[in-house]
Order: sequence, then structure tokens, then C-alpha cells
Amino acid sequence: MFQPYQRLGGSLALPLRSAYWRFSLTTEYAFAYHDVKMFEEIRKTLGPDGRFAQLCPGYEQRDEQVEMAEAVAHALIRKEHLLVEAGTGVGKTVGYLIPAVVYAAGGKPVIISTHTINLQGQLVTKDIPLIQQVMEEHPFSAVQMKGRGNFLCLQELDHASHSVFFQDDPIFEHLRKWAKETQTGDIGELDFQFPEWSEVCANPDTCKRAECPFHADQCFYYKMRRKAETADIVIVNHSLFFSDLSIRMNEPKSSILPDYGAVVFDEAHHLEDVASDIFGIEFSNYRIPQLLNKIKRRRDIDIAPGELQFIEGINNSLFDAFSRPRKQEFFFDELYESVDKSSLDDLANNLVTHLDGLNTMLLAQDADDNPELKDRLDGYKRMLARIRGELSDLFFGNQPNYYKWCERPKVGKFVNCYLHLSPISVADLLRDALWGNPESIICTSATLSNSGTFGYTRKRLGVVETNEMLLGSPFDFKEQALLYVPDDLDFPSDKPEYADAVADRVKELLLAANGRAFALFTSYRMLNAVFDRLVDNVPFRLLRQGEMSNEKLMQEFREDEETCLMGVHSFWEGVDVKGERLSCVIIDKLPFSVPDTPTNKARCEQIEKEGGNWFTDFAIPQAQIRLKQGFGRLIRTKTDFGVVAILDVRIHKKFYGKEFLRYLPQCKGTKKMSRVREFLGNVELDKFAVNEE
Repeated sequence: MFQPYQRLGGSLALPLRSAYWRFSLTTEYAFAYHDVKMFEEIRKTLGPDGRFAQLCPGYEQRDEQVEMAEAVAHALIRKEHLLVEAGTGVGKTVGYLIPAVVYAAGGKPVIISTHTINLQGQLVTKDIPLIQQVMEEHPFSAVQMKGRGNFLCLQELDHASHSVFFQDDPIFEHLRKWAKETQTGDIGELDFQFPEWSEVCANPDTCKRAECPFHADQCFYYKMRRKAETADIVIVNHSLFFSDLSIRMNEPKSSILPDYGAVVFDEAHHLEDVASDIFGIEFSNYRIPQLLNKIKRRRDIDIAPGELQFIEGINNSLFDAFSRPRKQEFFFDELYESVDKSSLDDLANNLVTHLDGLNTMLLAQDADDNPELKDRLDGYKRMLARIRGELSDLFFGNQPNYYKWCERPKVGKFVNCYLHLSPISVADLLRDALWGNPESIICTSATLSNSGTFGYTRKRLGVVETNEMLLGSPFDFKEQALLYVPDDLDFPSDKPEYADAVADRVKELLLAANGRAFALFTSYRMLNAVFDRLVDNVPFRLLRQGEMSNEKLMQEFREDEETCLMGVHSFWEGVDVKGERLSCVIIDKLPFSVPDTPTNKARCEQIEKEGGNWFTDFAIPQAQIRLKQGFGRLIRTKTDFGVVAILDVRIHKKFYGKEFLRYLPQCKGTKKMSRVREFLGNVELDKFAVNEE
């Protein structure tokens, strides 16, 4: 029979077997009947004879999953926060969904926020339908919310239909046909490319809301929002969540998401970067030309083409100045070393002045007898106001805790430069706006801690009081995995000789694994150097990131035996290959972030100003989390086996090396390639400690 937790001297006595489990409690309490039912539901659902066991052949209870579900339930009941790291194989989505569903039955919806589209897809198409089936005694509804730009706007489509620009365009006619058939208007349903999607998607500046004739029952975006208003579980991405939070901060009575009682952040290790993007400004070289093109296409707007061309010329001159530095990312101050700041300010001021003039010209248009034109003009004026405000902040603002920087992407048809205004730290913003509002916030990830604690995450996210839980993996890594860290290479460097040595070692590993490997690199430079040395020297197909879409690369890897996929950042996480197709994960070196990028440099300088150490307080924790992500690509099921190779001798020879190994999944380890060949040859090995040899 279920026994509620007992209070013992300010803490809780919990029936948990976790390696790390810390509560922060200050008050006496008693569980209500509804709360007790939450724990009973967890055990009834996940127990050895529970609903999962009845519906899923071969189901095995995972103690770690039950522990996580009970910890989430406790936080929801107590209206507390929880940071929980759940190792590979725990099944964390089920671990938080079951208590979230029971909590939502009390009348307060739960937001589930993820970072990647893949995880959202898994939740919507697999996990939630399964939970609905398993928890049929607790029926619930779930809705996925997306941002406006994902939805076709029928008003914009109607306007575009009258534009000369789209006349006799077969793709546009295909879009109009699709608009009559689709139930959602979601771009994700399109089975063809429509390059001018930005002309027909929902737009906050041109949206008429309740005044729109489509608003009541046809608007795809507001139909989605109305469904979410009545849902128990609402799935969003981190970007949409923080966009909503930003709106609530500035206009407390406005929002995108429905009111909610609790939030679950999955893939929570991305929260800082996403919040930094949302609470900052990103302004591209194409931002103003895009608006000018909209105006040019209107034959009923009486503005001389030369006026618009002149504004575009000023915009181009301003952004041309940012093309002078050779670096892809740099601070504004770095540009000012070669370009006079006052001349740039003059250009920006001139641009703002002419945008004001454009606004005046739009105000002077005669639209009294043309409601459709009036709507367009109002929308363009709102766009101009937003553009003007962001330009002023970028060039003339002086916000504390923010830094100005430029990013120049390598490829882009229209966009070749972004100007950014970003917060150095989001900790204070989130401490005030996030952690004090929902009743409960759950942050989870397979890689949320470093060095066995959540200190880094807590500090970066401004967490005040929270419960914490570290859960290992149910997999037997000591039997399933071998960690190979050689000690006979040189320290990582840019020298060609070092790339030769890494390529030779990667070749040995590929031969031992019959090609079935991921090779994960920390830079394109090293990826390309190793690829070029091996492409004609190994009897395996080599797939290189950038040669095709990531989705196509994964499809090719899964279908083509004896293939090696070589990738950088996006393949370190969120990639799931089960079984014999993946027998080796090769990591070229410890994944320290580049220290001189504007973002990292600004954050590190702030840490130093506050008396910290940028390397131990920022660089090492980031690299530890990243390394765990890469390591986690290998073992995805209880029957997987293979080798993780980290080709970085600093693990053996630097003071911080053992700290990286200590918090990886505990497995056998070796410095010798002969051991790797034995292990991959299915030779039974005696257990031995990492670094014993």
C-alpha cells in the first residue's frame, strides 16, 4: 500500500535509490487525496504489473524512471522546482508526462517545452498517444503550439492573390489549392517548397486579430491558440516559451500561451542560449530590403521607386562596413578599430531619418476608400516602428549587461550579416521573470549537471531554490561499452602533422569497427582535414556534414552498411541510432568552446569581473556537458555495444582530465588499440578500471 513521504527534521525520507537527491523544504505539509492519487497512479502505471506491462510486450520496469516520476510528482504537489538529470535509457518523457497529466487534471495546464523539432515530434506522435492509451482512466488533451510564422494567413493569401507578383505563378496556385484542403495551415504539412512563404504567413504587424474576417472560425493560427486554451498539456519549443515570457514581462495582461500552472523544460541545457536570443535583438542586412520589396510590389502606393532605392542604398552602405573584418563573429568595438565609429553612427542615424521619412510618406497615402490598402499601410508602419527601435538600440543604446556583436554566416541567398544586441547573462532576467511565477518548474536533460552537481546550471539560469536529482542510466555500460583514450598523440594543435596523426588513428578505429561509426569534431577545419586524408584511403563510405541535409545524412547512414558519418555540432546530440549500425563514436578532442567568440568572451569577462575563473567556472562545465552528449550517442538500448574513442591526451596529462572521465558513464577503459580490436571482435574482456593501463 502507498505510504506518503514523512518529514524528518527538515528533509524528506524518500524511497529512492538515486545517486544524488536533494530537497529544499521549509514547511510542514500533508498530502491531499488528489496528491496521494498521483503517486498511486505512477506505481500503477509503471509497476511490473501496471498498464505499461499490460499494453507493451517485453516491458521492464525501470527503477530510475519511477524515481524520476515520483520526484516530478513531489515538486508539482509541493509547488516547488526540480532539476533532474536522467541518463540515457531512463525514459524521461514518460517520467514527467504521467505526473504532469495527473497534475493538469486539477485544472491547471502544464507546458512541455523542448529545444528540438525531433523531440516535439516524438512527444506528439509517439509518447503522448501512448500515455493517453495507458492512462485511459485519466483522459486528457494535448496540443502542440507553434509560432505565427509557421501558419498560413488567409488574409495575407488573399492580398497576395491580387498582387501582380504572383500572377500566373503555378507554385502560388498550388499553395491556394492547399489552403482549401489543409485543416491546420501549418507549413510543416507542405509537401512542396514555396519560396515566398514570408509573404503569406501570419505576421504580428499586419494581423488584424478580432477585426479580421477570418478570425472567428477560419484563422489557422488562432484556431491553434483556441485549442491550446482548453488543453491539459501544451507542447511548445523554448523559443516560443521565452517569446511569451518576454511579452508577459512588458505587457502582463498579454500572452501567446494559455495561463499555466507548471512548466517542464526538456533539453533544458539549451535554455540559456535560447533565452539570450529571445531577450536580445537580431537584425539582418535583409530586414529593411524585405519591407521595401513589399512596398514596391504595391501599385496603389504612391512612393517614387528612387526613394525606396535610396533607403536601400544607405542600408547596404551600413552593412558593407561590417564586411571588412575577416572574422565571422566580432564585437562592434573590433570593427571600430578599423572603421570610424562616428561615420557608422552617421550612417545609422541617416538610415533612421529616412525610415522616418518613409513613415511620413506612408501616412500621406490616400486610403480612405480602400480598407485593404489601409490595413497594409498600418502593418508597414508597425514594421517601420519596430525596425527603427531596434536600429536605435543597436547603434545608440547603452543597456547595461548587454553587448553588441556581428555575425556573418558563410552561406545565405539574401542574408549575409546579422547585427546582435545580446544579454551577457540571463540569470537576473530569469530569476525575476521565470522562477517566481509558475507554481512549479521542472528542468530535465540527459546532460544538465557537471562534476556531479547542478551548480553551473543554477548560476547560469538564475535558479534560487530548487530540488535536485541525478539519475544514472539503466544500461550496463561496464559490459556494453569501452572507452578508448590514447596517450601517445600530441596535444591538439593546428599543425598538419597533428591532423595526420588524428586521421591515422581514426582510420585504425574505422577498420576495427568495419566503418560503423560517428566521428564527431569540434570544428569544420579538423573535420575537413581528416576527411580529405581518409576519403580515398579507407574501404568505407564517408559521409560528411554539409554535403546534404542532416536528415538525408542520417537516412544514408542507417541504410548503408559499413559507413562512417563525420559531423560537427548538430550531431553531438539528438541523434539516435540503435543496434549494430553504430559501433563506435570517435571524438576528436575535448569539446571546449572557442573562447574568443563574442558570446563566450563577454560571458568569460563578466565571470572574471565577479571574481570567478572563466576556465573552471565556464569552459570546463560547458565542455563536460558537451562531452556527455557526444558519449551518449553510442549506447541507446540494453543490447547496444561499442567503443567511445576520445583522441585527446589532455585527459591523461592535464589537471582537469580526470574530472571529465569521473562523470561519464562508468565503463571499461583502455589506452591501447589492441583492446579496441578485441572488444569490437566480441572477445570477452576482464573488467578493469578506466586509466588502469
